[in-house]
Amino acid sequence: MLNNLKILLTDLLHLSRDALHIHVGLGIYIIAILALRRGPASPVPWLIVLGFELINEVLDLYHEVDFSGSIVDVLNTMLWPTIALAIARYVAHRSQQREGTKPRQVPERPNWTKIS
Repeated sequence: MLNNLKILLTDLLHLSRDALHIHVGLGIYIIAILALRRGPASPVPWLIVLGFELINEVLDLYHEVDFSGSIVDVLNTMLWPTIALAIARYVAHRSQQREGTKPRQVPERPNWTKIS
């Protein structure tokens, strides 16, 4: 079923399977950023794309065992989300250095066992 959907999309959009992986990976990444209200510097949207891609490849391997094709698919899908994550994290790090601020830290938990 998933394979038929991929064939339909490649025919309908006139894209190769590699190009389809690239576009879908970037689309899932953008949707995850917007839906989760996380910035591109957060690894969470990137992990969601990776999760979708790994599930996709497991299903592909179930139908056709082609490990080299799966590796290429994962690389194609993760290329632009990885570049976007790396750039966003670099920019965030540089802006923190320029401002002289330290990265945000989790506040200390109050000690509820002490009685004042």
